[in-house]
Order: sequence, then structure tokens, then C-alpha cells
Amino acid sequence: MNDLVKFLSEGYPILLFTKLFLGAIAVFFGIIVWSKTKRPSMILFVLGMFLMYISILTDTLTYFGFINTKFFTIGSLPLLSIIFENAPIVLFIASFCVFLRERIF
Repeated sequence: MNDLVKFLSEGYPILLFTKLFLGAIAVFFGIIVWSKTKRPSMILFVLGMFLMYISILTDTLTYFGFINTKFFTIGSLPLLSIIFENAPIVLFIASFCVFLRERIF
């Protein structure tokens, strides 16, 4: 029983499950948007959402010990974590740039 109290008192698992739930809703709507649009800016945005959800999944699986992301490292940082944390931001930036280009030209 004490292990369960310690597990829940940290709060991080609750944060992970909240992110998983909200991310699943975002990905669901992203799939709907993907099927209804052909605009490159929206497709890049939806791809960013997918990669963000994959990042949340890898964080969750790593936290509970199902996968090990530390087999490729740069210094002390796992390479997979760097890629999955930064790739959605890069896709969001690309999406906004393409959106501005679609609107301006």
C-alpha cells in the first residue's frame, strides 16, 4: 500500500495520463482535419500533433520501464528524446511559415 501512495504522491503519472488523454483527443481531431484538408500548412500542423503524441507515448513508456531511450545519447541526453521533443516544434514552425506564405502570396 505504501508503494501506491508514493507512486500517486509524486504526481508525474497523473500528468502523463492527462497528457495522454488530451493528446488522444487532439490526434482524433487531427485525423478528421487531415481527411478534410489539402492545405500544406494544416497537414504540417497535424503531423506536428502526431509527433507530439508520439513524444508523450515514449515519455510514458520510458517512465514505466517498457522502453529504454538511452541507447543512443548525445552527451547525457537521449537522442530519441531530443528528436521527439523538438520535431513537433519544428513542424509547427514550418506550418506557420507555410500558412503565412499561403496568405501573403
